[in-house]
Amino acid sequence: MVRVSLERDLQILKNLLVDMSKLVDEMITGALRAVENLDKDLAERIIKFDEQVDYYEHMVSLSATEIIALQQPVAKDLRFIISAFDIARNLERLADQAVNIAERVPKLLEQNAPPIYKCETTIPAMAKEALFMLESAINAFINEDVQKAYAVIKHDDIVDSYKRENIKLLKECMKNDPTHIDIGIEYIIIVQNLERVGDHACNIAESVIFTVKGQIAKLEKAEPALIQEILSKEYPLFNLLFKHARLVSECMNRLPLALEAYLQKDKKRFFEIAKHIIEIEKEADKVKTNIRGHLPKGLILPVEKFEIFLYLKEQDGVADAAEEIINWLSFKELDIPEDLAQKLQKLLHQNLEPLRYIEELVQRATDFLITRSEVSRNAAKEHVRKIRYEEYVSENLATELKREIFARISDPTILFYLVNLVDMIAEISAHAENAADLMRAMIAK
Repeated sequence: MVRVSLERDLQILKNLLVDMSKLVDEMITGALRAVENLDKDLAERIIKFDEQVDYYEHMVSLSATEIIALQQPVAKDLRFIISAFDIARNLERLADQAVNIAERVPKLLEQNAPPIYKCETTIPAMAKEALFMLESAINAFINEDVQKAYAVIKHDDIVDSYKRENIKLLKECMKNDPTHIDIGIEYIIIVQNLERVGDHACNIAESVIFTVKGQIAKLEKAEPALIQEILSKEYPLFNLLFKHARLVSECMNRLPLALEAYLQKDKKRFFEIAKHIIEIEKEADKVKTNIRGHLPKGLILPVEKFEIFLYLKEQDGVADAAEEIINWLSFKELDIPEDLAQKLQKLLHQNLEPLRYIEELVQRATDFLITRSEVSRNAAKEHVRKIRYEEYVSENLATELKREIFARISDPTILFYLVNLVDMIAEISAHAENAADLMRAMIAK
């Protein structure tokens, strides 16, 4: 009787996820059609669906929690429930991407943009590929098709390639004809959201693999030479984490110089610094790849691997924020009032404050996890508190600056550009705080 009840509850949970998946797929498809046809009414309908997706996510979380509490599932059933939380979260974020794309329609109409962007791009092909990944991931989930899930993951590189190509084409188009800048920015945002559709589709596919096989897709392959290097030391993972943290800090320390060059309209210096930042960010990505993709399955660690990966994702998010800010600054040159320019610089410096403690946090946490030193544990906790405080100050500063920008700037393009820039800068300390909280959770066990 218990098993029958469990199977019934699991089927209800699966049905909720299937219905949620279909709605999200319709939202993405509809948002792209709204952009293609500049259909404002369709875009508004897409945006309204977001509340329904939020409701589905709430119901999935509630149902999954009740099953764990009342049925005590194990093995594959438990993996499915764990994956349900992750799939629902990714579907909710996919709905956000649909809303972001749909919100471009009224902005494009304001610019009198043509239904198909006049610059040469491969956006339609990118949209088709991203939709294919999403629909394949949904089908893989419904049918528990592991092979289809692996195929989705392989397609991610194609969408990433489209993103790089389209941003390059759009930037060239905007440089050749400045009248295209405002429209081009909207299409770059669409491209970025399409790339995120592919990322979330991959996350869903990885959840399918975890449910069916009990394996994490990113860890299934490891190069023998690298395994030997890993096994040659006691806990090299933490050395890699520290190396990654140092590269992230080096990357961010150059960001104020890039902002200063931008504000001074020194393009040559700006792009030189930007190039250096991106090079360091790529080095950090290589370290991240070593950590995430090449660990042997049997390696015993003082913490769970998935906790390390969650921490790494947030630490890497700091470097990604730098790249996003650099790209954003390269899109448009503005005449920013001197006092606002100074406040932007102040906000950036404040958001870098939490990073002063990240490297030592990793060192102290590593020492505690390996030696169980209470001195290091207390020091790590103190660094977490400092990071939280600096993020709190940063958040308040960002809110005040946005309030001032809204009060003083009337031009919608400049307003949009500056507010987004403030949000991007604020993401630096937000990722740092998330990383700190995850590290604190690891040392608290």
